Amino acid sequence: MKKRLSWLLSGLFIAIVVVVSIINNLAKPRVLILQSYGPDYAWTRDVDVGIRRVLDGGNNYVLRWHYMDLKRHPWPEAKAAAGIQARHAIDDWQPDVLIAVDDDAQEYAARFYVNKPGIRIVFAGTNGSVVPYGYEGATNVTGILERKSLTALKETLLLPGFSHDHPLRVIEICDASETVQLDHAFIAAFDWKPLSYTGAELVETYDDWQRAILAADTRADVILTTNYRKLSRSRSDRTLVPPGEVIAWTEAHSPLPVVGVNAFFVEDGGMLAIATSPFEQGEVSARMAREIIDHHTPPANIPVDSTHQYIILMRPEQMAAHHIVLPPLYEAFARATNNYFGGNEIVTSKGTQN
Repeated sequence: MKKRLSWLLSGLFIAIVVVVSIINNLAKPRVLILQSYGPDYAWTRDVDVGIRRVLDGGNNYVLRWHYMDLKRHPWPEAKAAAGIQARHAIDDWQPDVLIAVDDDAQEYAARFYVNKPGIRIVFAGTNGSVVPYGYEGATNVTGILERKSLTALKETLLLPGFSHDHPLRVIEICDASETVQLDHAFIAAFDWKPLSYTGAELVETYDDWQRAILAADTRADVILTTNYRKLSRSRSDRTLVPPGEVIAWTEAHSPLPVVGVNAFFVEDGGMLAIATSPFEQGEVSARMAREIIDHHTPPANIPVDSTHQYIILMRPEQMAAHHIVLPPLYEAFARATNNYFGGNEIVTSKGTQN
């Protein structure tokens, strides 16, 4: 009898703890992080790190992630289906704040909740204008724009390590994805003087990429790339070529040095990147969410922000192969942020794994 009573009391205690925990969690503000891509994509992974730095330190919020995984499934029908799934996730969980990262999350999900009562939207990683999403003038939306660190890139290309006997010529070679085209608009409009921007090759297939790389030295001294992850194997085979394969071939065959503006370029095997900070995108959007929740600040009262920070990633052996020498500060910065890939020392910016 005593044993049965003991089991009964133990069970009752556990039930009370579970109920109290459920009630406590139901009372906490809910934040849904909607990522356009997958958790193993370097950019997405590091945006998540930034978000966790701000929101994961205490027990004040209930966080949930939803990954649309559209970097691996970039076709229109896949995007439409992923958007429907994302909107179902939003409707089912009814978050207090939706942090929507990158343009696909805005286009296929978040924009449907503009000015909808009960939900506030914080966007991040948005490459183009937010006007097409209906965000301009919306009462429940704020966020941070993603802009490539072109000024820092130009300052790097003006250093003696890249010097030529004529103004350095820069060509842009990338895939033809929607994100690239949004970035390209800013790259083409940027004031590159005294450098010479000679235009862009936005290609759809791996064969086209290879031809563009091999022909680049007829019109440029340096190749700039933003993305190459949506290159089809061929016009008849929509299979995406693994990014590591693309960069391995490029580093082995390119007649010119290639510089990236995304961190994953060096992680994939590239030489040098002057990259927009994904950590900043995550941290700023998370701080905005915290301001909305903790201080009841209307999103419309929080000014839209833009990129301020960048990171440097480098592989010194590949730089040496192109006779590129940068000031020691570059190596120090790369090492300090765990982005220096030298010899047997392979250090990445992965941070916390998700």
